[in-house]
Amino acid sequence: MRRMTSSILVAILLSMIVLVPVQSSAHTASAFTVLVEDDGFSQSSPEIFHNDSIIWYNVDNGSNITHRLVYDHDGDGLYNGTFDWDSGELHAYCETDENNTKIDANCTDMFFVLFDVNWTEGDYGYQDLRSDGTVANGTIRLFKDMDSHNASTAPTVGSSFGVTQEDETPSDSTAAEDEPLAPETILLYIAMGTGGAAALLLLLLIVRSSPEEKTLEEE
Repeated sequence: MRRMTSSILVAILLSMIVLVPVQSSAHTASAFTVLVEDDGFSQSSPEIFHNDSIIWYNVDNGSNITHRLVYDHDGDGLYNGTFDWDSGELHAYCETDENNTKIDANCTDMFFVLFDVNWTEGDYGYQDLRSDGTVANGTIRLFKDMDSHNASTAPTVGSSFGVTQEDETPSDSTAAEDEPLAPETILLYIAMGTGGAAALLLLLLIVRSSPEEKTLEEE
């Protein structure tokens, strides 16, 4: 009888263990390299998430031309808008002196763009304007988070690509889902589990010290 009572109490105790939800780790921002080559890009449609960045390197050192990467957000053809980008002329290499200092301070062979939360998810179509008059096209696919990518909810080709409006705010339900558990809530869960365990241990001691239990032991 004593073994049966103890087994029941242990089973109840295990059933009251509180499982504290663990928040999934946030996406770590990464930098992705795209090589600008003589026949296009090493990645024509890289897929990234918010706060990732793209770094383009001009490795076209055989055609003796320069490359210029442009994105025209406002569509005016000037590449000088607030959310446009223009890499300027990218060279295959920059001459340096004996101190490894660039002879031409304006010479560069790389270009960098950070896609922070101000950019809406979607497809970014940009161009490489080459000094020989030819144009190469590229696309960057931006996802809001890793869940949206894994759930195959990728933005469709041709969807809006730009910056979010300032008055756009997430709904309360979305904010609640994304908000991690507060430390106070986690401590409350732990306290609930500890308190339940203490109560069951006290009940076990009372049962074991009861006259009925002692009589069963003597038998």
